[in-house]
Amino acid sequence: MQKNIKIGLALGGGGARGLAHLGVLKVLNREGIKIDYICGVSMGSIIGALFALGLDLAAIEKEILKYNKKTKIMQIADIDFFSRKSILKGVKPYQFIEKFIYSEAQFTDTIVPFSIVATDLNTGDEAILKEGNILEAVKASSCVPGIFPPVKIGTDYYIDGGVVNPTPVDVVSEMGADLVIAVDLVVKKKEDIENPNFFNTLMRSYDIIRAQAVKFKMSQVGDSIVLIKPDMGGIVDSFKFDNMDRFIKVGEEAAEAMLPEIRKRISEI
Repeated sequence: MQKNIKIGLALGGGGARGLAHLGVLKVLNREGIKIDYICGVSMGSIIGALFALGLDLAAIEKEILKYNKKTKIMQIADIDFFSRKSILKGVKPYQFIEKFIYSEAQFTDTIVPFSIVATDLNTGDEAILKEGNILEAVKASSCVPGIFPPVKIGTDYYIDGGVVNPTPVDVVSEMGADLVIAVDLVVKKKEDIENPNFFNTLMRSYDIIRAQAVKFKMSQVGDSIVLIKPDMGGIVDSFKFDNMDRFIKVGEEAAEAMLPEIRKRISEI
């Protein structure tokens, strides 16, 4: 039996790797571990929104896996050849997200308190979005710099929340969680990368910067964290969307491996 304690879930960014969050949520749901607060960043904001809105994750997983082949992924890629704002226009990917998160969804529609972290492009500050339109906040938080154009909400422009807070353990703790279950996809052990090209060097460098931010945030929160780290088997490319089923599976495996620790920590509070 779960005690009357508040459990928060911090879902980090990581591009395609963030689909591991689905696997983690499947295990937590199966085990009856109730989530009281949730905060997501980048891909974590997308999966977090689906969960917070009470949507059918099994049905969503089935739909997502229809796009498990490169030929189908290209249907939602829209190269921007002319604007010089970004590599992708971002229209098709956001239309794909709208298949799951209805465009009028508001933060007040969620079944658990939910927040999203984005980065204010003008000030460079962390922006915690928890009011208004969820889809707009998701777009802002998942706007990878250079890949997608900045997202305008009101008078401000936003980019990927992972720039300032890749796995928002501190935000979830401040929401009121006694225990934070954090799913992190950026802090890694040493990886042997053979023949790095421009793209994976750039993305790996971005991950290294974010990993340092995660370590700092965790040091601020202290011991009230259980860290789940899905093993991606050396995949460092955040855009490997042809590995969707694998990412979901490793999320399940990582969550199952940490169940004894989660139960232990619950019993100790």
